[in-house]
Amino acid sequence: MKNSDMIKMRPTLPVDSDRIRQLRIHCQKPRHLEEIWSWYVLRRISVYVTLMLGRTRVTPNGISWSSLLFFAMTGWFLMSGEVWGYLAAILCYNLGYLCDCLDGELARLKEMTGRVGVFVDTLIRAMSIPILTGVSLAFLRETGRVEIDLLPATLIYGATVIGTLGLLVPLAYNYVGLKADENDPVSEMRTSSAFMEWLAFFTGMPGFFALLLVMILAETVIPFPLVSLLLIVFLGVTALKTLVRLYLTTSKLK
Repeated sequence: MKNSDMIKMRPTLPVDSDRIRQLRIHCQKPRHLEEIWSWYVLRRISVYVTLMLGRTRVTPNGISWSSLLFFAMTGWFLMSGEVWGYLAAILCYNLGYLCDCLDGELARLKEMTGRVGVFVDTLIRAMSIPILTGVSLAFLRETGRVEIDLLPATLIYGATVIGTLGLLVPLAYNYVGLKADENDPVSEMRTSSAFMEWLAFFTGMPGFFALLLVMILAETVIPFPLVSLLLIVFLGVTALKTLVRLYLTTSKLK
């Protein structure tokens, strides 16, 4: 494949130099392997951060652990049910997602790929459980259905994080050797068409946090509980997606 064709398959910016474009070919994935948020937003800037980190002693695994920490903090900020908490959650989620992009790029740049990265990546996926707990607590506090102070809410959230990691650590360890077969039927559907890809974006975490920022801004001019509506709709859509995923996956196993 020609070098110019390989560049077209990577996310670029008008300010990219020849060195940056070659680095994108070396470190970044082609379009069909990227999700919408990472392709159109995060990968555009991540290569510049990767280049800077490549000159330091920061390791890919250190970036992966940072990603896990940011995702864990996302749900904690969400459960506050306050605007400041939502904004902090949006920031933490995107920092976690950015680190999730950086670790692979840095590993390819420094030629430091290993099993620990795959292990931590699996734990990162499981952080959707605590984040959904944060969404639920945020909805209950936002709508006044429950009055709960920060300390007991933190205990509930901490128990969810600990329980999730307690379950996923041994599963992730066993999953390391099965990395080549990571796509389930729903993951394969996501890349089947542009419509399915955008549907996956708006019904997934990246779309939720993008819409959360929009709803926070909209609530400043529209007297309607848009954030509460988004929280409960997202929980409902996630429940529906989980049932569909369960049905399609078990059907494939028969």
